[in-house]
Amino acid sequence: MKILTPERLLPVSLRLRRGDAHQANAIMVRRDGDRFTATYDPERASLDTVVMLGRVRLFSEGSTISEVVLEGHDPDLTALYRAASKLLLNVEITSGPRVTEPVVEVRSQDPMQAVYFIPEGWDLSDALTGLPAAFASARPEVARHLEKIEQAKKGSDGKVRCALDVLAVLILETDDPEGVYSEVLQLLNPTSTEKKTASPATAA
Repeated sequence: MKILTPERLLPVSLRLRRGDAHQANAIMVRRDGDRFTATYDPERASLDTVVMLGRVRLFSEGSTISEVVLEGHDPDLTALYRAASKLLLNVEITSGPRVTEPVVEVRSQDPMQAVYFIPEGWDLSDALTGLPAAFASARPEVARHLEKIEQAKKGSDGKVRCALDVLAVLILETDDPEGVYSEVLQLLNPTSTEKKTASPATAA
């Protein structure tokens, strides 16, 4: 499977705004360049559902949401959603008895179906603080590679940091760090691949 598709090299952001019952649909999405804005009616669609459906819809169209920004929402909730989205996590605040503390779970072994579950009433700033540890517990190998990328970004210029951010998104999305590195190296050094491809013909 080819990892470095044009769409994957251009992750997009999703901004969420509250609408009202007067809008035609529960969720209305419009595009502005590499940014999508979703206006939703809270009476017909919950916030976590809007993000999940938005992620699935855009992924089916070839786009990966790398950042979720809430507009006009509680500041702690906004910070939590943005941080979770950077890890391609959906957020779900639940009242069920099964979740007693914040935890990251990957559904059906699909990295695109990972959720940060938070018990209802839990302090959101504490949930934000505990997010890195919860993520590392659920996806330890990916977390190690992301930490290396963060270290590499220190002291790098803007273009390099941007490229490293894309690399991180690819690893999060595919759950295949070695495959991502391999394709990136082939992209940066195509001559080595061409030589390998040409060698049998040369030998003949």
